Amino acid sequence: MRCHGKKILSACFFVLCLLMCTACGKKVENEAEELVLYHFGENDITYGEYYIYAKTVEEDYRQSYGNGVWELELKVNDENRTVRDITIEDIIEDINRVKVLAEHAADYSITLSDSEMAEIENRAEEFYGGLTDKDIKETEITKDIVNKVITDNMLAKKVYDQVLTDYDFEISDEEARMITFYDMAFECYSIEKDGSVKEYTDEKKALQLEKANEALSSLAQEEGTTYDDIVNRYGLEYSSEYTMSKSELIEEYGESVANKILELSNGEVSVVIETQYGYNIFKMIDSSNEELTKENKQQIVSSKQKEYFNGVYSDWVKAYDPHFSYPKSVDMELAGRFPFAEASDKDE
Repeated sequence: MRCHGKKILSACFFVLCLLMCTACGKKVENEAEELVLYHFGENDITYGEYYIYAKTVEEDYRQSYGNGVWELELKVNDENRTVRDITIEDIIEDINRVKVLAEHAADYSITLSDSEMAEIENRAEEFYGGLTDKDIKETEITKDIVNKVITDNMLAKKVYDQVLTDYDFEISDEEARMITFYDMAFECYSIEKDGSVKEYTDEKKALQLEKANEALSSLAQEEGTTYDDIVNRYGLEYSSEYTMSKSELIEEYGESVANKILELSNGEVSVVIETQYGYNIFKMIDSSNEELTKENKQQIVSSKQKEYFNGVYSDWVKAYDPHFSYPKSVDMELAGRFPFAEASDKDE
């Protein structure tokens, strides 16, 4: 479920679906003093601004998961929290992230074109025009607030893209390479009933090594002998085919064993190799899966970009408002009106 996970600029893409959360009704102007949800840097984040972000999320979740999603409990950092509480925090984080990034637009000489400004105006007009009298009265939204939210999101998205463009890094094919291999494992341990791992005695380990050497000999000398034949003959429990990257191989087997596996050519079978699990025989099935390697490279790039951006953003947000603290800095009673549809049901 797409509930939690510190999103990179999820709110920046919010502007693209802003018009999803429109309602029917006549637009009215509201001259009342704006409700302030919290202070962030030099900004007063109004309830109306929060409503624009949160309403989009509410509609998205409701369509995807139904009305009962909000009280569903998830474990986050060993703490049970409802989807509703997690989502409110995510919305606040999204607002703050957009504010911080938009603030740095001038640092990158980022501006909005006339066509983009016209698009913002049209979107703001359409969204605001779809609000009901009740929406405007309860949230104190003005068209200027809607316009500012869309403007901030556009600027923030441009800043985000520029930050990543300025981050120069390369991922080699070798680093991203995905291989498929078969691991025939003669384990030297057992799993006890209580889940603990019990290492074999030296005598039993020697017997497993003998079996592994016999198996390797059979594969080389007995025509037609397959891995399945060997697995069944010796009752091997942990033998299987795997697809892994180099980093995953190192994590699973250690660097020395991983390098021996990576040196194998397609169809080549290794000698008996001692690993942390016992004695293993590896057969290379595909030493470089091009499609999976391409996907893995994209994932590595995305991960490195996320790590780099988080570092930049962490410094920026500390400088922007070193004193902000969730939920202490937020009027949680006001934020707690979310989800709005449920609040409306209760009012009725």
